[in-house]
This record gives sequence, C-alpha cells and structure tokens, in this order.
Amino acid sequence: MAIADPKAPVLIGVGETSGKALGLEWPSTAELASAAVKAALADSGAAEKLAASIDCLLSTRLFHDSGLPHDFGSPENHPEAVATAAGLDPETLLYGDVGGQSPQKHLNKLACDVHEGKYKAVVLSSAENVGAVKRARRSGQELDWNQPATREMTDLRTDEDKILTPYEWRQGLISMPMSYGIVENARRARLGIDRDSYAKDMAELWSAFSQVSVTREHAQFARAWSAEELLGDGNKNFRINDPYRRWMVAQDAVELGAAVILTTAGYAVELGIAEDKMIYLHSGADASVPLMSQQDDLSVSPAMESAFPKAMELAEVEADDLGPIDIYSCFPVAVSLGIDALGSPDRPLSSYTLTGGLTFFGGPGNSYSTHGIVALVEALRKDGSKPGMISANGGVINKESVGIYAAQPVEGGWSPDRIAEPYRIPKPDHVKEDHFFEGAAVIRSYCMPYGKGSRGAASLWLEDEQDLPAIGMLPDAPEDTDLIGMKVTVKTHDDRNIATLAG
Repeated sequence: MAIADPKAPVLIGVGETSGKALGLEWPSTAELASAAVKAALADSGAAEKLAASIDCLLSTRLFHDSGLPHDFGSPENHPEAVATAAGLDPETLLYGDVGGQSPQKHLNKLACDVHEGKYKAVVLSSAENVGAVKRARRSGQELDWNQPATREMTDLRTDEDKILTPYEWRQGLISMPMSYGIVENARRARLGIDRDSYAKDMAELWSAFSQVSVTREHAQFARAWSAEELLGDGNKNFRINDPYRRWMVAQDAVELGAAVILTTAGYAVELGIAEDKMIYLHSGADASVPLMSQQDDLSVSPAMESAFPKAMELAEVEADDLGPIDIYSCFPVAVSLGIDALGSPDRPLSSYTLTGGLTFFGGPGNSYSTHGIVALVEALRKDGSKPGMISANGGVINKESVGIYAAQPVEGGWSPDRIAEPYRIPKPDHVKEDHFFEGAAVIRSYCMPYGKGSRGAASLWLEDEQDLPAIGMLPDAPEDTDLIGMKVTVKTHDDRNIATLAG
C-alpha cells in the first residue's frame, strides 16, 4: 500500500467499555481502562503486532488524583497499572494533566512526538468509576484499589490554574453547577433573553443531545427526553439552582473506559493496518484564560474564540465545512458558547454531540473527550466526506483544546506547525484578583442554589462603581426573580462581598 505522507499522525484503533459491559460490580479504573485498550488494539485489526509496538502509554488523570479523592484509593502509578492489565510494556508512561481539555491537549502534543519519531505507537487511555465509588459509600462496601508502583512515570500535571479559588468559594461558588450557572446567566444577559425563554432554549438543546445518547452502547444515562420533560419536576429532575435542573448538568456517577491509539501512517502500513482504519489529525489548538473571577466578561469564552478559529485556520477549513462535531457538554452554556464561537452554523442541535453529552452519555471526570474522539473516529470511518472536530473544555470554560480530524491525509503533507503553540490569554490589566470593595454595584449575573425545600444565598457577578468586576453574595435574594441589572450595596465581611438590594 502506497502512503503519500508516511509520517502523518493517525488514529488507528479506538475502544470503549463500561462496568456493565464487563459484568463487574465494582470495576476499578485500571480494569476499565485496560479493557478499553484491548478493544482499541482489536479495533486496529493488528492487535498482536500493535501491542508489541506500543512504546508510550498516557493515562488521563483520575478525578481521585485531581483534588477529589475518595477512601478506596488508586494505583500509585496509574499508567503502569493500565499497561500491566492490558498486557503492554511501554518504555514511557505518562500521567495526564487536570481538566476536561486534557485528552485532546495531550493528543495534540503526542501527534508531534510520533511525527518526529519520539514514539512508534502511543496509547491514550481513560477511565472513571465514580459510580462504583458512590454505590460503595451508600452500601458500606469496603474496597481497596491501591496498587504500589514498580517503575517510574512522568507526571504532566500543571498548576497554572486551580478550578476555583478561595475567593470564589467564599462567595458561594463551591461547585461546577454554581460556577457555570453564573456563566449561563451572563450569556443570557448578553443576548437579552428572559429566564423562561432561555430555559426553553437550554431544554431544546439538551433534548436534542439526549436523542443521541440512546445510540451509544456505553451511555450511562441514555434516555430520549422531550424539552417539556427537561423543564419539569418528573423523573427526579429537581432544581439544583437557577438556572439548572438535575438533568441539565454533567452526571459523574459513571463506570466508563476509553482508549485511542496513535501512530504514523507509514508505521500503520508496516503493521498491516488497513487504510480505511486510519483517521488523520489535521490540526490542533489550545487556549486558556485566567479563572472566572479574573475575567472581565463571563458571557463569552475567549478560550473557545481563540482555539476554534485557530484550529480551523490551520486545517484550512471553515465551520460550514465540518461534518461530525463533538463539543464538550458539561452544561448547556459550554455548548452554546462553542456554537457562538463557530459563528452559529446552520446545522441541527443534535449534530453538536456524538455521544449524547456529559448528562446523558455520562461525565467521566477529565476523560470525557476520549469518548468523544472514539465516536468521532467511528463517524469519520463511516462517512469521511467532511472533516470532524473535537472541542475539549476544562475548568470553568477557561481551558480549551481543539482537534480537527479527517479520513484523508493533509494535502502536501503534515507538519508540526499544524499544532498551534498553546496560547495563554492574559488577565485584563484593569481586573483585580480577589477584588473586595464597599459601595454601590450592579448585578451582571448570578446563580442561586436550591436544596430540598430550601434555597441558599445567590452568588453574584458584580460591576462596581469603577466598572471593575467582582464576585459577591446576596443572602436574601428574592425567589424566581431575574436579578440581572439590579442595583445593590456591598459591604465586605469575613472575606465576602455581601450585597443587599438597593432601595
């Protein structure tokens, strides 16, 4: 078989699994990831030869090792545990960074590595078993997933951005639904849409995503929801906050594993892998911005608005040229801002996901986009007439990694400059970190938490009299009221900006 560009990076094997598919009551992450690796090897059509060629394995970082530990432990060297369970012995073991952007971020770098000959064949594996963790806690089940390391790995974790800061926690932003809720309402304010109309828009988007979930074998919460159902209380769809209900947010109680295998087109041919198995990475881009309290406009995603057009420019495509797309979908606003960044192309809402999204397919921690890449490879093998795109998001939409893939090689040959240098968007000079102030302010966005028969203080995104952004709290916010545009008086107490409604 003649290959026009033998050094071009290609995905040649993909695989997924779930605890249910494996018949395991308490699946470990090593079991889930290694089963997915074996499936990816088999998918290549050259499992034995390929397995012997794997010289690098990167394991996506577990939630357990990302600041959200549980009592049951994890392998000291997770990449080693996965490799051993999969029957592999790679020379290099890598442990990924924190954040949902990490699978695509690492693939962008690994593509350059294989092109340059650093590695022959690379496995990127992912797994989460938070569902088993939660069930074990409820039932009192004793589990021990600890495993000592017997060799070294390279830890790729960076500490450039924490997910949330103590300043943000003190203003009530103690979870992703609260933080994304403020971003959601900020976008609504920018568009000038009332609460009910915007809720219908979110429900229509999520209804379209739910229809896709029923097509995926390993979807954890597959169900075709109507928009009306997503706006109601049925099926335990209780309010989490204003603006979200339970079935409009990522569901982390999953038992999922995924893996993809990367090599060069030329080496794939040496292994006897069929050309119709090869999916080419045409371009990649990564962008990041400071944490949400250090931004001056929460209604847009500067990271998406940088990474999306950059990846498309490098791949020499426009948004309308794209076929299959999977936009990271932890909350509706993550998808809506992605659609905004693409220029709102004319395509069905359901076409922005290949899995059903993190609500209905499931939200496996940092690992979700590995499943998106698996689904994209499958889609491009089925119909390679148009290129496809992966959008992977981390933090509170402050870290974005994008990959453009195609069933055909790059015309003229692939080069590492098709992967953009990671772009760090600086904090605006006028924005203050941990901005405490006293005086008058205007509410630019908010999120109000709800519990069983109760509600908490609203967290606010404020603009003070000097037009500086800040985060604060409104302890006695009126219920079912649009707070955007309301004037407040702020006093600082106990490291909090405490607001009261003016007049």
